[in-house]
Amino acid sequence: MTQSDALLSALRTFADAAAQKSAAPVAAGAEEQLRGPFEGFLSAAAAEFGVDATCSGEATLPNRLGRPDFAVSCSGALVGYVELKAPGSGADPRRFRGRNREQFKRFSAIPNILYSDGNEWALYCNGERSGRLVRLAGDVLAEGADAVQEQDAAQLAQLLRVFLDWQPILPQDPRGRIDFKAFAALLAPICRLLRDDVAEALGSDALAALAQDWRQMLFPDATDAQFGDAYAQTVTFALLLGRAEGADPLTLESAQETLAAQHNLLSRALQVL
Repeated sequence: MTQSDALLSALRTFADAAAQKSAAPVAAGAEEQLRGPFEGFLSAAAAEFGVDATCSGEATLPNRLGRPDFAVSCSGALVGYVELKAPGSGADPRRFRGRNREQFKRFSAIPNILYSDGNEWALYCNGERSGRLVRLAGDVLAEGADAVQEQDAAQLAQLLRVFLDWQPILPQDPRGRIDFKAFAALLAPICRLLRDDVAEALGSDALAALAQDWRQMLFPDATDAQFGDAYAQTVTFALLLGRAEGADPLTLESAQETLAAQHNLLSRALQVL
């Protein structure tokens, strides 16, 4: 079986699985019914590209914009995120309304995120579409495997290659040195994304306790919004400092351990995260 045939088979398997889940009498939302089939499809597609991809799912929280449905890692390194929408929602943010529209604004800080409602697929980098929007020939929930044609698999393969091959680009000046002004601009929207997450998570015991500690030691009059902003910036700085002091590969755990001896507050910020 050629790679093209294998990808076509994987996409049709995804469509069939999504159709079967849609027909089952369950209370879950339509996008939730895509999660399992999508995870299997991405794993199969990545394997055809010679890539070991892993999807880490996020729990859905009611009345929150939350995080994307999946974080995707290749060979242990994070490469991007996936956001699944209910079939019929599309993957073009110009058609989004209400919660989907507000969520896209938040996720525009992410440098590599794949959107799909099962029928449409699109890749976005910092809020801008990368490449073409892929639309399957039919409706996966209504037609299953019959919704997929050969050209659909070929077009989607191109999109997935770009998504899975993503590499971070460190801004540099003409002499090849780090451009710290551009680097700060690159980090700013990601800090805002973390700040918004903190604001939603302040009801948790661990984060509420950390906020109280910070108010006692550093910012006695800080509001929740001010704490969220300070925490997001502190975590970003802690990760950079952890990497500079030897955390390699850089993970939350390695940065936390590296900072524990001499930077206890920064280490605890990462521990809570």
